[in-house]
Amino acid sequence: MTYVMVWIAIGLGAGIALVAHFPAFQMPLWIAMVCFFIVSVAARRAPRWIRVTGLVLAVLLLGMLRSSRSPGFPDWLIRRAPGIEEATGTVVSYPNIGDNSISFTLGPYDLPGNIRVTWMCDQPLSRIHYGDVVRVRGSSQLPEPFEGFDYPAYLARRNTFVTMFADAVAPSDSAPNSFSLWTWGDRLRQRILGRFRQRLSPELSAMAQSLMFGDRSALPTDTEEAFSRTGLMHLLAVSGLHLGVFLGGAWWGLRWLGLRPRIAYPVVGILVLLALVVVGPRVSLVRAGLLFAFLALGSVLADCGVILRRWIHPLNGLAAAAIAILLIRPGSLYDAGFQLTMAATGTILMAFAPSGWGTRLSRNQRMGRLWKGWQWPLRLLIVSVAAQAGAAPIIAWHFQAFHPLSILVNPIVVPLAGLSLWAGLLSVLVMVTSAFAVAAVPFALLLGWLESMVGWLARVPFAKLTVHSAMGVWMAGCVSFVYLVASYESRNSADE
Repeated sequence: MTYVMVWIAIGLGAGIALVAHFPAFQMPLWIAMVCFFIVSVAARRAPRWIRVTGLVLAVLLLGMLRSSRSPGFPDWLIRRAPGIEEATGTVVSYPNIGDNSISFTLGPYDLPGNIRVTWMCDQPLSRIHYGDVVRVRGSSQLPEPFEGFDYPAYLARRNTFVTMFADAVAPSDSAPNSFSLWTWGDRLRQRILGRFRQRLSPELSAMAQSLMFGDRSALPTDTEEAFSRTGLMHLLAVSGLHLGVFLGGAWWGLRWLGLRPRIAYPVVGILVLLALVVVGPRVSLVRAGLLFAFLALGSVLADCGVILRRWIHPLNGLAAAAIAILLIRPGSLYDAGFQLTMAATGTILMAFAPSGWGTRLSRNQRMGRLWKGWQWPLRLLIVSVAAQAGAAPIIAWHFQAFHPLSILVNPIVVPLAGLSLWAGLLSVLVMVTSAFAVAAVPFALLLGWLESMVGWLARVPFAKLTVHSAMGVWMAGCVSFVYLVASYESRNSADE
């Protein structure tokens, strides 16, 4: 069972979806426990296909149980929501910082749900931090869908039932502000943003804030539309690319010092946690961090001789990350961000698997000479095609859009975004010194080039096509068919 974690993730997701669409399938805990007991007893004596089927069914029941234990909002709370004019509670999210606004999630003390607060104010930086206890006054309303996006369901999955436009936000004397690692991370993040705003122009500081922290609150509308039109919004959502740039430098430095993997991996793991704390617990970054954590754990165990190195597979690491996220927050299954990050990363990993067409292309004798001469451009093209194959069906389903140029655009723009991230990371490392003024120059230059290039690409005709949601199902079927054909051909080649 090479991909056992993948099957477990599929079963868990299926169980969560089954209960969401068919509430009558909810079941008590004892039924799930009996099924787990039966599977564990029969596992050693049953044939392999029965063991796999039993394992998937048992995990499916676990997913059903986990989803059924996620409570909704009571009716009285929904009726009361539009009349809420004042609330006191704790800030439970990293604030999104705009030019003259702050948005954050408030956990009120006297209500069984969160409030999404938007406050228009001057000089928003360092006004609100994670963990602050505040009192807000303003007008509330129930969230409404817009442009086909089910905003109420999105907020409900984050235990948020109402939105408020605050007229005033003030510290509360009812309880002291709590301090935690997340509080420290948010304060450090806002200090870095403050330094960027002091040194860079408003447009470039907004680009830096979006690229390095995934916060698009200050980004001009036309720039955000350009990234959306070209299918490059993933560059503004902190993900595996951003973490890879950060970890690549850290890994190179540790290995240059001569540290063995069993020591280097835990050190890099601490740096991953640091990045997660400073940027915030965004799903794409959590997925990338968990993927690294599971692969690093496997590599350390293999290096110590506990397990075989061939047992380590990136797809299993990705599936383990998905399982962890779904167990913590089952509603993430329906978020477009979760689906996009899992699908795009999964197709990239399958392309470069030992039997993937990306790996087979590099080993082909006819392509060998071409591959040696153009290895990195070809790798970028394969990554772009694979990522588009995974993301296109989900984008079409959720956003009714298709970006035909993204396959060719990504190999051009992604390297520039990577260089911008390197320059931004270097400027952050020297931010408290006088060298920051020098380091900010190439960072600003690269950000300007990136913004100009995306703006130019957005003006290309047919950069974005409007499609029907059903097109996403058709695309997913085509991608699945191509993968099955490639898998079948790979097995036949191996048998010969």
